[in-house]
Parts: sequence; C-alpha cells; structure tokens
Amino acid sequence: MTASLAADQAAIPILVFGADAQCVWANTRAEEWLGLSIRHLRKGRFGEMSATCSHLADIIDQACSGRRTLVALGRMLGGAGPYDVHACWSDPQEQLVLSVLPHQSMGAKGSEAPALGFGRMLAHELKNPLASVRGAAQLIRRETDLDSARDLARMIIQDVDRITRLADHWSRVGDIRLGDRSGINLNLLAVSAMESLNRADPATLGLLHENFDPSLPLVDGDPDLMLQAVLNLLQNAHDAVQSDPGGKIMVETRFDAGPKSRAGGHPTPLVLSVRDNGPGIPETLGPGIFTPFVTTKPAGEGLGLAFAARIAALHDGQIDFDSRPGTTVFNIRLPIARKEML
Repeated sequence: MTASLAADQAAIPILVFGADAQCVWANTRAEEWLGLSIRHLRKGRFGEMSATCSHLADIIDQACSGRRTLVALGRMLGGAGPYDVHACWSDPQEQLVLSVLPHQSMGAKGSEAPALGFGRMLAHELKNPLASVRGAAQLIRRETDLDSARDLARMIIQDVDRITRLADHWSRVGDIRLGDRSGINLNLLAVSAMESLNRADPATLGLLHENFDPSLPLVDGDPDLMLQAVLNLLQNAHDAVQSDPGGKIMVETRFDAGPKSRAGGHPTPLVLSVRDNGPGIPETLGPGIFTPFVTTKPAGEGLGLAFAARIAALHDGQIDFDSRPGTTVFNIRLPIARKEML
C-alpha cells in the first residue's frame, strides 16, 4: 500500500497545504468531516469555507509562514471537539501536513495535563537541527587556535547536548520524564540559567538581577529539566520587558513555609522566583496561562509555561504566579531533598 493510499484510507482527517497555505489535497475522511470536496477546497481561501476551517486557518497560516511544526491540544473547532491538531511542516516537500485527532486526555490533573501529548513530535523537530549545530561547533573547536573561540565552541556543545538529552526524554515515551537525579543547589541553577540566557542574547546583561538566600538546602531532581524550567521563566520575563528601557528581571531564592508552599500534601518550602516589571498577564488568561497556546503571543507559542509546570510537578513541586501591571512573579516551589537521596 502506497503512502498516499494509506493516508486516503486513514480514519482521521488529513489535509496537505502548500507553502502559500492553500489546500492541495485532502483524504476522504477530511472531506466527510468538513463537508467539502477537495475540488471545492482547492478553489478559495481555506479559512473562509466554514467555521471549522476558520479555526484551523490560524494554525495553518502560522505553520506555513514560519516553516515550522505546530501542535495544538484540546482545540474546539467550529463548536465541535475537543481535537488535537498536528500541523507538520516538511522542508523537502515545501508542504504542510495537517492531521486532526480526537483529543486524548492523559488523566493528569491541574498544571500537569497541558504539557502532555506532543512529545515525540517536539523531539523530532529538535534533534535534526541540533545535530548540525553540534557538528559545526566541533569543527570550530578543532580548527581554531584561539582559546576564546574554543571556549565558546565548548559551551555550544554543552548546551546542544543538554537540549538533546531533553529531546531524548520526550522521544522515548512521548511525554517528559525524569532522567538522572542529583542534589541541586537552586542558587547555582539560577546562575546557570541566567548565564545561558545571556549567551543567547547579550542584551539581557543589564536586565538581570539576583537576590539569593545562601543557606538554602538542596533539591533532589533532574538538573537538565530544572534548568530548562528556569530558562523558560526567564525567557518569558525577557519577552515582557525587552522593549522597555527601564525593564528589569529579578531572580530570587528563599525559604517559605507559608500556606502556598504545599503541593499534594508535600511541603514545598524552597522557592525560586522570577520577577519582571512588564505589563503583566491579562486577567482573562488566569490559570490557563499554563495551557499550550493559551498565551498573549501568536498561535504556536506558549509551550514554555506548560513545560515548566510539568517539570515542577514531576519534582513534587508546583508553579504559581501573581501578576498586575508593572510586576509579574512566577514561583517554582520545591521540596527539600531527603537525606537518603543525597
């Protein structure tokens, strides 16, 4: 059975779009689902053909214009759903393959649920370009005689290897899981995250400030995942203040035994906070800010907080936030490492 025949006989709607976001092919199930023939779909603007098409058009346009893959989970489409929408961009074919599946609930609760379900696709999208970047960095390190260039190449390789390990976590099981665990010093973790953000964008040097409690005990966890969670919070804070000449990001650590410092019955007194003086999060978003694609940014963004919330939950912790115009703070709350785990 050829690939095209298999796709045509698939039980889920599958559509193919050109780089101009024009529909060029649809399987039989897609025609039945939309109530439109492929001949009709090819004639005009896809987003104007029905309410369902209109809801899908934003995802299609974002994926085609950015030449990237997008995943949207639990979408209501034209009053029907929820559905999981996978928009997979292919550079060789210059085409987008859109598939629509019934939404699969993973049985998770609270802030864990939003980050589930899109792991294998994310891993695939990460690992191919990372291999190319790592090879280029190895070449720089081998061919140059300058110590500074060799040090930069070494840092590139370290960061690429860390991201590749994260992708491996996703690709093995389709969902994030803890890797090797060790005692984590939250202050050193925060410094590493700040340095990583500075390397990615030197303009952040004047924005970042720190206020650390030097006496905090260790957290038991996966250093790669925890670093990524903090990086995601820092990146969001940077996005909020980067256009403001007076923008400021404060990274804090502290011990807090107050009422917020419990998750599922576990004490979570160790707190790492990222605070910015940006415009704040709209009240309409509320706790939904931890849901993928529920964001103030265009469709296709908004995975960072869902990812960070999932990582905190895997460490028996939690993330909460407080926001109003002029100040927004996200708190990662974590338990103290048990002595037998150190």
